[in-house]
Amino acid sequence: MEIKNLNLLNARVYDPLSNINTTLDVFIRDGKILYECDNIDSKNIYTLNLKNHLIVPGFFDLRVHTRIPGNNSCEGIKSISEAAARGGFTDILAMPDTLPAADNPGTIQYIKDRVEKQSLVKMWLAGCLTTGSKGESIAPLGSLKDAGVIAITDCPYSPNNNQIFINSIKYASMFDLPVIEFPFDRSFGSDNFTHESAYSLKLGIGGSPRIAEELAVQRAISISKELDVNIHISSISTINSVQLIRRAKELNFKITTDVSLHHLLLNETAIEGYNTLAKLNPPLREEIDRNALVSGVCDGTIDAVTSAHNPYSLHEKQVEFDIAPSGAIGLEVCFSGLYEVLKKCHKDPLAQILNLLSYSPRRILQLKQNYMKSGATANFTVIALDKPLKYDLALGTSHSENTPLNYKIFSASPILTIADGLIAYKSNNISDLS
Repeated sequence: MEIKNLNLLNARVYDPLSNINTTLDVFIRDGKILYECDNIDSKNIYTLNLKNHLIVPGFFDLRVHTRIPGNNSCEGIKSISEAAARGGFTDILAMPDTLPAADNPGTIQYIKDRVEKQSLVKMWLAGCLTTGSKGESIAPLGSLKDAGVIAITDCPYSPNNNQIFINSIKYASMFDLPVIEFPFDRSFGSDNFTHESAYSLKLGIGGSPRIAEELAVQRAISISKELDVNIHISSISTINSVQLIRRAKELNFKITTDVSLHHLLLNETAIEGYNTLAKLNPPLREEIDRNALVSGVCDGTIDAVTSAHNPYSLHEKQVEFDIAPSGAIGLEVCFSGLYEVLKKCHKDPLAQILNLLSYSPRRILQLKQNYMKSGATANFTVIALDKPLKYDLALGTSHSENTPLNYKIFSASPILTIADGLIAYKSNNISDLS
């Protein structure tokens, strides 16, 4: 929305990195944050009274699947960016599982052109670690960096060839490119329909054992130690993965990790009735795993939380469980769901939420932080706390409806997102605040 001048009055501004935690009037002038301003009554300024609301630095999602170019019948750059903004995200990292794959400068440039024309938030690009993410040969990483990628990954795949994986990480370090590993040992097969357990056996569905993930987690840890390089492990889902990473951090290995919101909120029973909307990658696992993931988030073992936004049309999901694609959308409710999880761990979870959704993702990707300091570019979100929100897909901005969280009730949600100084999202109820 092309409104460059805003007065946001009486809000609690919270940014621990800037040592700000107080009620302030925030003025946006030509995309910059100011705390003192003379022309506050101009008719060309949009004014909101944000008493009892919170302003925090914008969030960053480390795992978003756009599949654009390719299968974009259910989602587009614009609708994904709208969903991100509605969830309080000012920045997202697009995975390279596009068609064709993001393993060459031409595809990267095509995506960048689309993003520049259509995205309401900053959409950063990850390139493939191996050609076509097939794990058979290393992608041209230097050319990909020159084309504009800021990280490399084969997510949602992982190279099975250890030598290729090690060499690709060495190659990436030459270009100072962060490596994101999606831990899954494909020698166990690709039929990761659900978690391998008594529950999957009862349903008669093929399962993915914990060890298929944990072997890959241990491999990444061992390589990080051997090469003394940073590796980010994305989307862990098992109790043993948490324990392996906790131990690696105690030994000061250069390992970071994240988990998806869905794995903090749900366990394998969400697929009851062969509910394909809860078919995810990695699969939802047992309650003991979910509890371990929550503990890992609360004690700082897990560095970041992602939406793992993965759009599919309903007709793709409304098929037999074993042939339905894995994935769910999550951008719009990632903060709201995480707030529900962490308020059970901490009386005031906001500092940890900012670390998980804002500060750590930028550190992992070696990017500058979004500060709330005077003079900084405005990249922030306004949060309504303790105002129950019923998540309703019909009122959302994503064009996809593949979520197991529809009609869930959350107690906090973003109501306004400013990205690069412009309004990227404004709640329909926001007029009540003026």
